[in-house]
Amino acid sequence: MPSIDEQSKTEEPASQISTANAPSSTVSPSREPPSRVQSSTWALGLAVVIIGGLLLAKNLGVDLFFLDFHNWWAFFILLAAIGPLQLAYRCYKREGAGMAMWNALVTAGSIIFVALIFLLDLSFGTWWPVFIIIGGLYMITSRRN
Repeated sequence: MPSIDEQSKTEEPASQISTANAPSSTVSPSREPPSRVQSSTWALGLAVVIIGGLLLAKNLGVDLFFLDFHNWWAFFILLAAIGPLQLAYRCYKREGAGMAMWNALVTAGSIIFVALIFLLDLSFGTWWPVFIIIGGLYMITSRRN
């Protein structure tokens, strides 16, 4: 014979049984409208198509001056900063210049800094203390839940 704890795990409570078939009168939590999600996906997809087209044009012999240097691939690192910048903008619109916005800006800034190190051929040996500064900024702007 199963114990009371085992029975409670396998049986549905009476309150759940009676409301399981009833239509839901509560409003589900609001989510982002599909148009917002689709528009950001559309914009990102368009950016990827443009990048692919530019790389294809270069392979076909079209002279693209901005792809002539050896660190052109570091532009892809810059694309990673778009997400944190969008988050910072949403946080600013929602609650103003709060810690969440500043944290997202520190994230975007650190990604942009890494991309610039590669794009400008800067020396990690010279610029490594900036990563300590970035760590301190993360500590200052960390979100406390």
